[in-house]
Amino acid sequence: MRAWQAAANDGRLEDLLALTHRRFEMTEASALPGAARIIGREGLRRYCYGWAKIWSDAEWREQELIELPRNQIALDATLRLRGLRSSIWVEHRWWYLFEIRDGLILRNDGFQTKEELLEQAR
Repeated sequence: MRAWQAAANDGRLEDLLALTHRRFEMTEASALPGAARIIGREGLRRYCYGWAKIWSDAEWREQELIELPRNQIALDATLRLRGLRSSIWVEHRWWYLFEIRDGLILRNDGFQTKEELLEQAR
């Protein structure tokens, strides 16, 4: 999971995809207007290309990592983004639930709170 996160932070798309399960799914936090649901590696590729049209820099700053049963990991992280045109930095703290299968990221779901994440993990 940390290698996947590092690849995302460094903008290494091919490394990110190599660490992603072919049946990958991702859902952004429902608190986001127009929260996206991404399916598959190609869906993730398109999603990343879309980000590059909006943000010039992005990084996850890990706050806490919790290993959960059933190959799940909870990540508390601050997401920092810099607007491509404005150069203004924005940041927000989110919780992410990762599911690992065969050593690859199968799922990545975003949540606004730890409680929401733990409810979903059950």
